Amino acid sequence: MDRKRVLCLVLYLLPTFSKSFRLDYQYGAILDAGSTSTKVHLYRWIPKTVETDLPKFEEVVYRKFKPALSDFVGDIKMIRPYLREIFALLQQLIPEPLHESTSVYLMATAGLRFLDEDSTDNILKEVMLFMSNGSMNPFKYLDGYARILSGEEEALFAWISINYLYNMFDISKTPKDTIGMVEVGGGSMQIAFIPERPIYAGKQAVIIGGREYDVYAHSFLSYGAKSIGMRIEEYLVRQNMQAVVLTNPCMLKGDSHNVTSEGKTVTIHGASNATECVRIIDTYLPKIPEFLCSPKPCTIGSVYGPPVHRENFLALGSIYLTADELGLLNDNDMMRPVDMYLMATNYCRLTLDEAAAKFNIPTRWASFDCQNGLYIPKLLKALGFNMETENIFAKRKLDGVKIGWSIGAILYEEEKSYYTFNADAKLLFN
Repeated sequence: MDRKRVLCLVLYLLPTFSKSFRLDYQYGAILDAGSTSTKVHLYRWIPKTVETDLPKFEEVVYRKFKPALSDFVGDIKMIRPYLREIFALLQQLIPEPLHESTSVYLMATAGLRFLDEDSTDNILKEVMLFMSNGSMNPFKYLDGYARILSGEEEALFAWISINYLYNMFDISKTPKDTIGMVEVGGGSMQIAFIPERPIYAGKQAVIIGGREYDVYAHSFLSYGAKSIGMRIEEYLVRQNMQAVVLTNPCMLKGDSHNVTSEGKTVTIHGASNATECVRIIDTYLPKIPEFLCSPKPCTIGSVYGPPVHRENFLALGSIYLTADELGLLNDNDMMRPVDMYLMATNYCRLTLDEAAAKFNIPTRWASFDCQNGLYIPKLLKALGFNMETENIFAKRKLDGVKIGWSIGAILYEEEKSYYTFNADAKLLFN
């Protein structure tokens, strides 16, 4: 091991021997490359010196950069100036002496997952070329710092975020005290929690604060709110291949828009028909016969999912937005699926203008609360939730901090770095 590495290890370990040593801030950034933008989360914290401690992250900046990385699919050469602008911001905010020790992670989600393989590879290759070039990226870069997150990783990071913000990783807590996570995004939906039974598939093992957690995590691609809306319209078009005008029961009367299918433009009008909307939604939430399910139990189709009955869950994304807009959240943010379903059934009888006026919702979003208000309870039921459960709570922020997966990602990476670093230190001094 070279002298520079030895010196770094000694400086890192000094605080454990001298309380008078002043720890400097450490910085780290998550570039969340989503489907509409790249969201920059820059954090700083005091590195921990005790295994059971957790870093106290402070978000230095949160900023969106548009368009999304996936929008450069036809113009790859524009990725470099796009990233240069992002990294210029980080260079301004991170003290220069800390540049070489600061990790910047670019983690792409649904925006790149939905592209074809060649397009994704081309974009990711250009990103890696930029980030691995020291003249363009002055920050620390290792293999894996630029990657596409799997849906399961995204679910795990969101679960870590929730339990970190709720202080569930404290040494006084146990894994049974943790909070589950269920989220309906635009393109996919995720669920993550620690079940009471052994996990037979989808297990994600993670070490936080010196303790190992076995988390069940699964992502259902194309089960997000935007995707299910597109699938409903695809179903209607398939059932009426010759039609150029269709009615969508999951849209409110008075709402309309055009879609293009196989080169043909189809005008879709809202029908405000909850019963027919639910019938179509049910076709995308099939339950297979028990004898075809392995391992058991199954949730949607043949996907394994352990029981969810007793754990508290925090609901994110469109679940929160729909519950909030329909006025369903009580004083402690609890949301019962049955209440959303009943409210949506009545809501879907309204016209677009009636719904917008009664619930104070912009007309451009009002129909989504009809679709999502019916879809979300049916989805939760398919995942194994009791429709009358009082264990689901919906929030967007906690103590002013927006709940997402980015803080979970930086904690995951920092904990991994901590254990790798200390393993190196033991090898050095033994």
